[in-house]
Amino acid sequence: MVMENSQLEADEVLIAFHKECDIPTRADIKRWTQAHPSFARDIREHAAARLSMIADLVEQPAQLDDNMIARGRSRVQAAMFAAESGDRIVEATAASGPTLDAMLKSAALSQPELARRLPIKRVVVADLFAGRMRALRPRFSTAISRELGVSVAAFNVAHAHAARVPALGGRAKSVGQPVAIQRTFEEIIRSSGMSEEEIAYWLADD
Repeated sequence: MVMENSQLEADEVLIAFHKECDIPTRADIKRWTQAHPSFARDIREHAAARLSMIADLVEQPAQLDDNMIARGRSRVQAAMFAAESGDRIVEATAASGPTLDAMLKSAALSQPELARRLPIKRVVVADLFAGRMRALRPRFSTAISRELGVSVAAFNVAHAHAARVPALGGRAKSVGQPVAIQRTFEEIIRSSGMSEEEIAYWLADD
């Protein structure tokens, strides 16, 4: 029970950190780790995963607005952050820890079972595990993490890795070749076929 309460508190801290620091700076990380020393490692891992994800997206500027590009961090900056952190954290440009598939297996679940437990449409879970989902919302990350029995930080690292190597999910019209199509969490949710009430729930900020 103590461990469960601690995990819930850690998740709450990470959700608050994500909301306030969408693209975390070193100053943000220092301030938050000092305010929550018990969760310093989780905060740093979450920040590293977030910077890694942004670094990948910045390489595809057509997917981002000018504001996001201006605030984005390069791979070099993300790697520097990882090297300079007080703890030895996840290196932002490399895979570390269990994958999403490994987490699912460890939880003794299948993708359809995970979708039913959330509950959410199977296509949403399928796109997540295929690496075709970006810009996740805190509510979804927290819900998935709890069902998989892992921390939000660990889930974010696994998701960032999956998003770097998305599975094929369509065909380029001009040449007929398979292509990997990534969409935002919001786009996937809105096109999932769920009810307006369900869509509103998953897109809520809290």
